[in-house]
Amino acid sequence: MNAPLQTLTEMQRLSSPFPESVTVKDWQATGRKVIGWFNPYIPEEIIHAAGMLPFEVTGDNEPVQMQGAEAHMHSNSCSKIRTCWQMQLDGKYNFLDGLVSSHMCDQDMRLFEVWSYYKKLPYMDSLYAPRKRDEVAVKLYLTDLEGFRSRLSQFLICRVPDQHIENSIQVYNRGRELMHQLYELRKRDRPPVTGAEALEVSKASARMPRERFNELMEQLLAEIQRTGREIKKARRLMIIGNDLHNTTQVAALESADAVVVADEMDLGIRRAWGQVDTKLPPLEALARYYVLGRPVDKHTWDSDERLAFIGELAEQYQVDGIVSENVRFCTYLGWDKFDLKKQMQERGIPILELDLEYGHPGGAQMRIRAEAFLEMLESRAG
Repeated sequence: MNAPLQTLTEMQRLSSPFPESVTVKDWQATGRKVIGWFNPYIPEEIIHAAGMLPFEVTGDNEPVQMQGAEAHMHSNSCSKIRTCWQMQLDGKYNFLDGLVSSHMCDQDMRLFEVWSYYKKLPYMDSLYAPRKRDEVAVKLYLTDLEGFRSRLSQFLICRVPDQHIENSIQVYNRGRELMHQLYELRKRDRPPVTGAEALEVSKASARMPRERFNELMEQLLAEIQRTGREIKKARRLMIIGNDLHNTTQVAALESADAVVVADEMDLGIRRAWGQVDTKLPPLEALARYYVLGRPVDKHTWDSDERLAFIGELAEQYQVDGIVSENVRFCTYLGWDKFDLKKQMQERGIPILELDLEYGHPGGAQMRIRAEAFLEMLESRAG
């Protein structure tokens, strides 16, 4: 059996306890601020350039009882939104100095509104989230980034200069490059990490200073090379859909003779994708990267391009099957289900559809469904 990765253990230590971790406490002990962000159209680079710690607001591996949140939100609201709001009601995010969200969906807006009304932080901000991938969208988003930089500068009483943003872009580009190297290693016949381990790495990237994360990523890649680590499982799976932050859900899929080798989550592959162009003015470079430089996501109107990307990934990583998970009441992913199934059938790739509650542990039901799916894959192979 492969020994635990020592570097990953250190990442988890620095990110614990969640969310107000060792890292957060050490950071704030020196008088520096922590700004929470909520979705992938918030450029961490600008927060980082302002000398503050960008921290992704999420749930984690422990389930959350959401009776308090449901006093402010309908019970049929996205369970990720309700989880994050319940954690704030429970005081888990009291360490934040600010929160930045974007108009990505109605549920995101609702979280930002109730947070602003009931638990207003010293800095609250919301950005535009493009729905199209074209030059008009880039210009709109760039305008909002310029406003974001100005508002953040007013909060600090000190303008965030271009040079600082350029430096932050280089730091984050390096992080993406290192994470991409890990994804490339997962293409091997015997990948060096499980899907659950890769998820823990990705979570850590948004919970500590990026410089420290980059150092640990370099150590992790060196440790993998030194140990010759291999995961010996018969079937290769890919996860698509909403972000999962409860690692037990991925581990449940891998409890049988399978390993998750790829994903299509904002939390996963998009966090390791591409580079911000350092030859352009920094805000324009960020606008182009966040609008055009990453794979199409579920919030963009061009769903055909997203589905094509999923098919291409499945072929590159030689997956035997796709696990399409949908956090309950997320309407965006529900729209694509019919076309997704049709396109993957044409490629000969079976799909397991899962309707999940965000943050709930991967229990017996998920393991049973995963085992049945693997049996079906085995019969096809035979």
